[in-house]
Amino acid sequence: MTVLAAIIRSGALAVMAGTAVGLCHLFPNAATSPETGMILKLPERRSGYLTYEVPVSKEEKKWLPGDTQILKRAYVPSDVFTQEEMHLRVERATLILSGSDQRSLHRPEVCLEAQGWTIEKRVPVTLEVAGEQLEVLDLFMVRSDQQPDGELKKSRGHYVYWWVGKERSTPWVFWRSLYSFTDNAFRNRNSRWGYPSVQVLVDPAREPAAGEKDAQERAYRFIREYAPMFQKSLGAGEDQDAG
Repeated sequence: MTVLAAIIRSGALAVMAGTAVGLCHLFPNAATSPETGMILKLPERRSGYLTYEVPVSKEEKKWLPGDTQILKRAYVPSDVFTQEEMHLRVERATLILSGSDQRSLHRPEVCLEAQGWTIEKRVPVTLEVAGEQLEVLDLFMVRSDQQPDGELKKSRGHYVYWWVGKERSTPWVFWRSLYSFTDNAFRNRNSRWGYPSVQVLVDPAREPAAGEKDAQERAYRFIREYAPMFQKSLGAGEDQDAG
């Protein structure tokens, strides 16, 4: 694809996404559907890992409506003994579910960039989960942090997420907006969307390509194993045990 073609394609997608979002705002009085395609449930036990619930940050409380539901957990391999190892090898899983106004949800990139991350590229990935094909978006991220001695330390990571609605899921904000519009305009329903995400860091001690592949596979493995716990279309049920 030429540079010009890529620019035209990106511009067209931006216009389409903006149009879909704008149309959603033309129909503000649709009834909110209490049904969702996702439940807030993450594994509280995981073989080979120590796990703990991560509190909701002040920023999340500030920017998200009060009825937004959030569940976050961290998973640290049980063979980790130092803070540096824990920082590099921890896997963070988050579930965010909209409240009465699903339009308040924004792309995760907004928060990541506010935290200092630069998104280098976005790669769509199809994973086989519970016998189904699940499309997710893998964000390749990089960040430079100044150390006490003034040196800049570069970190790399992967943030994998997708949008989950009552009847469908998609990795693309454009399609989420379009589905929301059609539900709103033609079914008088303001669907509650949410998004799961998994964040991991790349070990800088490893050869770059191997480190990237290892980080990706850690995130993908978590999704393959545990998405059926929280995504209804993959088998999640309200009566499941979080174990």
